Amino acid sequence: MKLLITTFLDTKFLPDLEAMFDTITYAGMMETGRVLTENELAEAMADVDAVVIEFDPLTRKVLDVCKNLKVIASVRGGAHANVDIDAATEKGIPILYVPGRNQDTVADFTLGLMIAVSRGLALGHHLIKNKVITDDKPYYENGFCKTDVNWVGSTPEKFAYLQYKGPTLNGKRLGLVGFGAIGRETAKRALAFDMEVVAYDPFVKQEQVTMPVTLVDLPELMQTSDFISVHLPVTPGTRGLISKDMLALMKPSSYLINTARAAVLDYDKLIDMLQKGEIIGAGLDVYPMEPLTDESPLLDLDNVVLTPHIAGCSLDPYERSYAQLIKDLKLLLKGNRPERLYNPNVFAKTTD
Repeated sequence: MKLLITTFLDTKFLPDLEAMFDTITYAGMMETGRVLTENELAEAMADVDAVVIEFDPLTRKVLDVCKNLKVIASVRGGAHANVDIDAATEKGIPILYVPGRNQDTVADFTLGLMIAVSRGLALGHHLIKNKVITDDKPYYENGFCKTDVNWVGSTPEKFAYLQYKGPTLNGKRLGLVGFGAIGRETAKRALAFDMEVVAYDPFVKQEQVTMPVTLVDLPELMQTSDFISVHLPVTPGTRGLISKDMLALMKPSSYLINTARAAVLDYDKLIDMLQKGEIIGAGLDVYPMEPLTDESPLLDLDNVVLTPHIAGCSLDPYERSYAQLIKDLKLLLKGNRPERLYNPNVFAKTTD
């Protein structure tokens, strides 16, 4: 059997893969450091029995040329992002995936964005690196600071201690829009900061919540939270859920954090509110168009922290992904049902 790997490989798992497959080939990230095009992927997959994939476009067109393909192993928690689920299912190809592989990674990043935007971490770094609040007037004498505040500056706008005050997290209310795996991990971290945590998720009942988090409806969450953090997948029910009307409910002193998907909220309204100071700030990792264009109004705002869709990136998720995928590949190749199947009906059909 032949395996193609188009994403990064945690080499500690190579012996397991070599024991399952006669031939392992590489393309894309492991070979050229980039995502394959549709045509390149089709060529690379023409005669493989299995593929480990992450970003490359595994479309119906690609699947149509894959005559031997028996399994798709996605290192993502959401295989639909780059795999045509319907086409694979129609062809009877099981899709393995790794839900929860980076839930703590995203949760860590979410708290980082909250602190970065509310306490001036990112803005302060930017101002210093771009020599905006540096000063040529020394405030030291004989090696000792002459004042009790180091960065007083010669002008009020350079008095960083006064200019960049922000709220501590202790005692503030965090509203989580979505209380799945990432939402719960974010709640755990927020509770460690002594925040009050509420959440909106119509698929979760209060008796299922095992930590001190109160479920509320979405309007209440938007109206009462000091920080609002979005943790929703894009589905027909969530697309545009955080509408302009919902955003308008936010307190002027509140912050919005989005490490999920742009399609779940109205970015035009959010940008308008940020421009007018109707909310105090936002930390954003996802956008309606990625990468951001040079003309994006977000680039002109000082009350936002922007990151390039990296909340799920760390060194750890790949190890977790391969550990789970190898376990499920072993089960599948022995004719047993894998634990994590994106299209479970396929396995039911193949074993009837």
